[in-house]
Amino acid sequence: MSLKGKSGARAAVLALVVASVLFCSKCGDVYRPVANPTLQPGGDPQRTAHALVVSSNGPSPNQGTAVIIDVSGDTAVAVFSAQSCLHCGVGSNPVYATNLSGTDFVVNRDANSVSAFTLPAPPSGSLNAPIPISLPDGASPVFAAAAQSRVFVAESALAEVADVSPASNSVTRQIPVGNNPVALVATPDGTKLYCLNQDDSSVSVIFPATDQVITTIPLAPTGTSPVWGAVSADGSTVFVLNQGSNTVPGTVSLIDTTSDTVVNTFAVGIGSKYIVYEATLNRAYVASPGANSPCGNVQSPCLYVFENNTGMLTPVPMSGAPCNAQHPISVTALADGTRVYVADDVTSSVCVLNTTNNTFTKSIPVGTAPVFIASNSDSTRVYTANSGSADVSIIQTSSDTTVKQNDGVTPLTICAGPTVPGAPCTSTFSPKFIAMTP
Repeated sequence: MSLKGKSGARAAVLALVVASVLFCSKCGDVYRPVANPTLQPGGDPQRTAHALVVSSNGPSPNQGTAVIIDVSGDTAVAVFSAQSCLHCGVGSNPVYATNLSGTDFVVNRDANSVSAFTLPAPPSGSLNAPIPISLPDGASPVFAAAAQSRVFVAESALAEVADVSPASNSVTRQIPVGNNPVALVATPDGTKLYCLNQDDSSVSVIFPATDQVITTIPLAPTGTSPVWGAVSADGSTVFVLNQGSNTVPGTVSLIDTTSDTVVNTFAVGIGSKYIVYEATLNRAYVASPGANSPCGNVQSPCLYVFENNTGMLTPVPMSGAPCNAQHPISVTALADGTRVYVADDVTSSVCVLNTTNNTFTKSIPVGTAPVFIASNSDSTRVYTANSGSADVSIIQTSSDTTVKQNDGVTPLTICAGPTVPGAPCTSTFSPKFIAMTP
């Protein structure tokens, strides 16, 4: 792609950005899924990789914040915040985000809105204020996914999914689904959208071309209270993580997308909230924080490894060395298939799994109380959103150590909101989610 002058530079930058939010692990909401970034094609294939960090900023109606981190330079290149300029922040209590053709759409739960924004054009650095897209009053949106060149938003309090048109930045249709929709999973080709209804323990299958629910898939009795989903690279299987209850272990329901039926179910631990799919090895990973859950032959916090090729499930305990995990909450798998990284918000560390033999090899200290973890597409960086220290830790995968500052000793951190250079990160900002560009 040939770029000339400022207009070319602007076009290249606007083609950037990201996909996918996490719910606060300590906020008490029963649905609280952890986000798995949903990446969409489009834009300039030469774009530079970035990370998007979404944070709240104290109680409503305070505006939320989005911070853009340049992967190659390990620096914050833009901060969308009310502290940067009037109306530059996203809506109050942002909880999720997705990307469509270079534009980010951030879901603001307390504001009943979606914020659409792009990166500023260099070298001016001036921010393009996010465009607010209003949803119905009381919608309480919690999730978004892109399909068929549109953005679909799960409105938990209305039992509906909103179809948002990027062309008009408005809702074009409300689609009735089950009670308390908490997550959406789009097939890679965008022809089907699976809506997880927590209170109904069901999945509504939406045909985006017509905005119609074509069928509803029951998950019970083997699956109750779905919280998160993922889809295989070939689009043949949707994995639905069912949280269960405080006493009943969770399960994962496998949905065949041709027949739209549950074809398999496997058990995971108590309190499991997050599942991620990794295409290179065709595996799904579930982090389970329950210390009293069965993990193989022991009671332990656990990482469950599901081989989609063979149907084999391997539970890997995390309570012993080197992890000594107490509450593993989020997991990311490198795109090259070599390693898996699990964040523990109690020990403020990340444990590294060697996927060749499914053994943990190392524990890496990060910021306080990491609630979400993500990795970039070339498998060189891993990021944690640290709710306790209001910052982001960066792990360099070549050495599995955190990136250091110029002194070579102090770990480099990126604040989750505006701050004075050299000053501690502002504690009012609470990072919830990190999404990565391809």
